[in-house]
Amino acid sequence: MKIIALKTKPKRIKEFNRKEWELLHPEHFGTRQLYPYWEKKKFLFKAQDLNQVVGTLEGDYMAGVMYISQLIVAHDKRGIGIGVQLMNKIEKLAKDNQLHKIYLHTGTNWKAVKFYEKLGFIKETKLKNHYEHKDFWIMSKSLG
Repeated sequence: MKIIALKTKPKRIKEFNRKEWELLHPEHFGTRQLYPYWEKKKFLFKAQDLNQVVGTLEGDYMAGVMYISQLIVAHDKRGIGIGVQLMNKIEKLAKDNQLHKIYLHTGTNWKAVKFYEKLGFIKETKLKNHYEHKDFWIMSKSLG
């Protein structure tokens, strides 16, 4: 047997994963679920004002759960509702796709913590010594 690093996921690997996961799903979750339910779907939204990007929000979702990987609002446009509008957009996307949870990471001492709490997110757990040796929260919001 050899262990080989791959740079891409060939069709043969995708087929193997699909077949094996569909066999394992009942063992782990007690139900049969087709593999596409577990395929990541990415999203990216931008907020634009007078042809200028003033904010972006990106992430992905699969298996009923959405992950926000990045929310950025222009430093001179913060506090005027751009972040809220972007978050409302992805919450609608989540509900339209019958997702039950949204989660994200944010620094424990960042202003973003209060922003997310106002939107209904809760702190689930602390990740100590995480990105760049800083502590982070995993925060989540249940949708139903």
